[in-house]
Amino acid sequence: MGSVVGACYCAGLELSLLERLAIHAHRSLWLDWTLPHKGLVAGNKLEQLMLLLTRKKTFAQLERPLAVVAADLCSGNKIVFREGLVARAVRASSAIPGIFRPLEEEERVLVDGSVVERVPAPTAREIGADIVLAVDVGIYFNNQKPQHILDVVTQSIDVMQRDLCQYSLEAADIVISPHLEEIAPGHFHRAAEAIKAGEEAAHSMLPQIQELLEKEGLL
Repeated sequence: MGSVVGACYCAGLELSLLERLAIHAHRSLWLDWTLPHKGLVAGNKLEQLMLLLTRKKTFAQLERPLAVVAADLCSGNKIVFREGLVARAVRASSAIPGIFRPLEEEERVLVDGSVVERVPAPTAREIGADIVLAVDVGIYFNNQKPQHILDVVTQSIDVMQRDLCQYSLEAADIVISPHLEEIAPGHFHRAAEAIKAGEEAAHSMLPQIQELLEKEGLL
């Protein structure tokens, strides 16, 4: 989801439109179920939707700089996209293992970047960011039972990433952490609640953000 939102924002899409899409768009708009060969969802619909939303832009054509992170299952390496079609990179970065079919390019088999870097703050540093504001949607273990196959997969990944997540967050100057304990990964119908939680968390961190910007001479 981070790559989807980031790509739309950097392509110049109005955030109010993106919010309406998150709340009102039916899953059939971006989910194309397929026979479970490497994944339950083919991912072609998502790529077509991103081509539409980003107006088929390449990274060089974006209004703001963007990097999209994926993981290569063959080499185990982090792959950072900064050139080519944005929609293609988002397709790779959104391929949650077991849910979306991986994107296969030449010798690479690409999946969701969270496999190697759950919060891509280190990548932001690597590409030259002076200040990194990270958003961590959280890893919660509150005895909540998975209700959907997406919940099973993402909660399993969360269990494996507890320690890795801390490493990623250490690269950030400020971490915004929305309270999403009651919203499971498959709860797309609760997008409005998730957006509100994100807004509240961001507002609560504004004093720290302002202090940091003043310290760096940017205000």
